[in-house]
Amino acid sequence: MMKQELDTRDLYNLIQSEDRVIVFGYAPICANCQIAERMLNVAKEVVGFEYTPVDLNYHEAFINEFHVQSAPALLVFERGELIRSVYAFESVTKLVEILQK
Repeated sequence: MMKQELDTRDLYNLIQSEDRVIVFGYAPICANCQIAERMLNVAKEVVGFEYTPVDLNYHEAFINEFHVQSAPALLVFERGELIRSVYAFESVTKLVEILQK
C-alpha cells in the first residue's frame, strides 16, 4: 500500500484551502489502520467523498496541534476548522453516518 505522502505544509494548505477535508491518519505497520481504511473505502463508495491519507509518523506538529490520540484517526475539517475526530471505526454504517453530516 504505497501512498504519495504530503509534507506537513501541504497538508495545512489543503485544510485551509478547501471547504471540507477528510484526513485519514494511519501508521503503515498498524493492522487496525488497514482494516479501518478498507471500511473507509466501502463508506466512500456509498457516500461519495474523497479523503487524504496521512502517515502520522511524519507529521508530529499536526498530531500535536489537533491532539491526534491514536491511529487510525479520521479527522474532518470544515473551512480550516477541525469539526470531528473519530478513532473508533466501529462499522461502515457508522462511518457513513458520520460522513454524511
